[in-house]
Amino acid sequence: MNEIYTIGHSSYTHEQFLKLLIRYNINCIVDVRSTPYSKYVPQFNREEIKKFLNEKSLYYIFMGKELGARRDDKRLYTNEGYLDFEKTSKSMVFIKGIERVKDGMEKGYKIALMCKEKDPIDCHRNILVARQFFIQGFKVLNILGNGLTENQEHIEERLLDLYFPERNQMTIIDIENKSNVDKKSLIKKSYILRNKEIGYSLSEKEPSQNEIIYNRIY
Repeated sequence: MNEIYTIGHSSYTHEQFLKLLIRYNINCIVDVRSTPYSKYVPQFNREEIKKFLNEKSLYYIFMGKELGARRDDKRLYTNEGYLDFEKTSKSMVFIKGIERVKDGMEKGYKIALMCKEKDPIDCHRNILVARQFFIQGFKVLNILGNGLTENQEHIEERLLDLYFPERNQMTIIDIENKSNVDKKSLIKKSYILRNKEIGYSLSEKEPSQNEIIYNRIY
């Protein structure tokens, strides 16, 4: 089975980040951040992290346009104004991005999808992007700060615990209504609910040009 990893850079130093990659023999980082700059962790600004990884003989590929959490196409947003992951996963740009990553794996690269959030359940790299690989039969392994990995099956159990904590205590009436107790249905609903909580919203403040320039410099 093909494996794909995810990792959040959080506030790691370059050395801490590299240690996690080496542990799992990752040789290619696919950056899925729409805006790969931050004044809080400048060591992970696009140019800085690319330079560092290249110096360590690791590849860096920016795919924020294809697999990022912010989209210019307003048709991909819900009526409430947040990005709809389901619609996004069916967009041509996104599909081409997934295929590009798969092509890289077929060529022998061991890839980790990178975004910023430490916990994969809080990040689109998992709830949107990695999920699509999981649906297609890939083994998804999320690298955690303690050096261990969390697979997608466990992510889904966490989602169920978060949104349907009493699912194992359903009544006879619930059991008769199969749609209420079908695990696959609950998992799908959990992804939708998580999307609503973490999806980028059009109402969020866009960074000003000065902030963008500041982030790139510092």
